[in-house]
Amino acid sequence: MDYRIFRRVFGTFFSLFSLLLTTAVPARTGEFVLVEDGVAKAPVVVFEDAPPLTRQAADELALYIEKISGARPDVLEGRPDPLPESAIWVGCQPALDELFPELDFDFEHPEEILISANEDHLVIAGRDRWNPEQPGDDQQEYGTHNAIYTFLQDYLGVRWFWPGPFGEDVPEKITIAFEPFEYRYHPQIRGRSRLFRRSSSFAARGNTITWSRRQRLLLDSLEGAATHAFGNWWGRFHESHPGFFALQPDGTRSGFPGTSQSPGLNTKMCVSNPELWQQWLRDVETRLETNPNQVMFSASPNDSAASGYCVCEHCLAWDHLEGRPVRLIWQGLSQDYVSLTDRYVTFANTLARLLRERFPDRELYVGLYAYGAYLLPPVEAVPDDNVVIGVVASFHNNPSFHPRIGACQRDVFLEWGKVAPKLMWRPNL
Repeated sequence: MDYRIFRRVFGTFFSLFSLLLTTAVPARTGEFVLVEDGVAKAPVVVFEDAPPLTRQAADELALYIEKISGARPDVLEGRPDPLPESAIWVGCQPALDELFPELDFDFEHPEEILISANEDHLVIAGRDRWNPEQPGDDQQEYGTHNAIYTFLQDYLGVRWFWPGPFGEDVPEKITIAFEPFEYRYHPQIRGRSRLFRRSSSFAARGNTITWSRRQRLLLDSLEGAATHAFGNWWGRFHESHPGFFALQPDGTRSGFPGTSQSPGLNTKMCVSNPELWQQWLRDVETRLETNPNQVMFSASPNDSAASGYCVCEHCLAWDHLEGRPVRLIWQGLSQDYVSLTDRYVTFANTLARLLRERFPDRELYVGLYAYGAYLLPPVEAVPDDNVVIGVVASFHNNPSFHPRIGACQRDVFLEWGKVAPKLMWRPNL
């Protein structure tokens, strides 16, 4: 027989034998098989009435499984009847207690996620908090959504290096299977989205939004609501409650500094006034009625960072005489004084304790910027555990930005880290 003919015949026989052997081999044992030889083995089951972004992530999970393997699993919503022999379960749902009897689905930590597989099923879930009456609006925690992208990246090897299709890297596998495993995680950095919302044109950058969401940066659980808190108070209260506003050196509570376009926008408050504390608390109650998922409420002074601070004896008593020097301005007057940080940390702590007393069973925070006359860390006051300090430190390597202290803002941030249990970097870029 000609050698070339023999090789062709033997090759054909070997290929047929290999095919028969492959089809005769039983399914993988001891593994959860998501896709086998280009055939999807498990549908994606999303919990009933999932918020829109969670459902969108589940659809993308199915899409990327198809991109990897060529097989796209079905996406089902709610409990299938009968239960599938094998499935990918997205989010917490009643069937999981039966399918994963040894797993704990009581998430204790904000944004906590759980990804686990046994021989028959895979669960991708996380702590989700939202208003069911307004799904997609003001959702507070997106645990399941973020767990899906963690699974896509860490377990399926998908990478999004930069926004847009050219930044995407998807491996190719005709079989996707896992040994049983359990993975839990909750992020230490809960406020991650601030930098991605600063640009005024950001909303138009669809690819950037998608990329940030897939990186688990956009959908965090702690909105940095430490912005200037009292911008509309002059209009609301200057006639009915003049004592809310800072006493000026000339003996008036005149609302300085203000602007002709927005009177009272930069006006400072008399932060030692107990009636002001109670009004702030009533405003919080109103906001929670509108948005029950809000968790942080600002106590930061209005802008114009060196001007118009209260000189009443009670506010002055909260200042520490060993504070580092700052320059303060009032109408027709400018003089050196000490840092106001001890005053404002004391104010934030007062509100934080009232907040905890009013809502003892809720995780609520007071946000306070460290900025301007209250940028430098306090001498004695220590922020309470439910006070979040947002350090407005932009120029981390420029010591001349604050020549009086001879330190760059990076050092200011590090100093705050020694006293503040919860810290946020809020660059003023």
